[in-house]
Amino acid sequence: MDATAAAAPAGLERIVATFEAQIGWCHEFKSPFTAHTLELVRDNLTNGGALFGLVVPWPGHPLADALPIRVVGALHMLVRTGRAPGLSPYYPPHGRAAWDGAAVAREIETAVAANAAYVRDAISGPPQTNEIGRSAVLMPAYCEIARRTGLPLRILEIGASAGLNLMWDRYAYRYGERFVGRADAPLTIAAEWRGPWPEIAEFPRVVERRGCDRSPIDLNAPEAAERLLSYVWPDHAERLSRLEAAIALAQKEKPPLEKADAGEWLERHLAKPFEGAATVVVHSIAWQYFSTEPATRARAAMSECGGRASGAAPLAWLSYEQHAGGAAAEVRLTLWPGGARQTLARAQSHGAWIEWLGAAGA
Repeated sequence: MDATAAAAPAGLERIVATFEAQIGWCHEFKSPFTAHTLELVRDNLTNGGALFGLVVPWPGHPLADALPIRVVGALHMLVRTGRAPGLSPYYPPHGRAAWDGAAVAREIETAVAANAAYVRDAISGPPQTNEIGRSAVLMPAYCEIARRTGLPLRILEIGASAGLNLMWDRYAYRYGERFVGRADAPLTIAAEWRGPWPEIAEFPRVVERRGCDRSPIDLNAPEAAERLLSYVWPDHAERLSRLEAAIALAQKEKPPLEKADAGEWLERHLAKPFEGAATVVVHSIAWQYFSTEPATRARAAMSECGGRASGAAPLAWLSYEQHAGGAAAEVRLTLWPGGARQTLARAQSHGAWIEWLGAAGA
């Protein structure tokens, strides 16, 4: 499975504890449908149902591998692709049947048993959420980097999935009464703003954008868009709607993506100074999925490039990551030359709100 593997496979007790934790987070993130579905999945496992043989023992770390999200994503994918007709009536927005836990439990068992190989393949890799709401958190950070350096941006995203957040400057944003972006943008992302407003008037110019992922998603490939949509919780209608809009844009304007490990890819793209722009290495809710070797190489590549950075060729490391389960994610910036580090903001991991700290986060 993943290179995040623990020393020994995880047994049922550890797996169930991970599902229990995710159930709580789903309630916290206002997705009762996903929480209830996970409860049924947990019961399927403890009762030795069809999922047991696919999940137990788990050869990695079930929490770091986001095992519950893999499983509910696989179930949603079965529904979205028509492979689970008995389950579909209970899934928003596909069906309108009232929730019936016993009936849904039976349909989960039936769907998994009938599609065991498909489910096994679906859970074999990390979730590819590419949550587009995160652009509403990254956008003001990009503006801050441009303000501090006085330069346009060169953006290198690692763990980019389908590359949707690489197109952040093609979207518009609404933070309460504030609107940033073009009125005719193909997508407007709304987020709650907390803290001081950094006076964003317009987007900085982007002179280059590239992304890499171990398993990049080509949204023009069969079922690729459905796979990406399957990781969005079914009762989060707004998230599904804006992701569909971003996918439609990406299918027309294919983001530049490369299949590669983060470390090796950054070594190549940071090997020479890039003058006339601030190079921004960015990742959002992705670092936890990097195995040790690529993460170590990526960190070393950034440190080496930072040591060569100049006012004409600065380097920024922009991370938007959740450092503790259940806690708010943090937007952190390291800027070279100098290597000054700062927490710019705290934010909900789907981008529902952002608490801007700015200079106060130093």
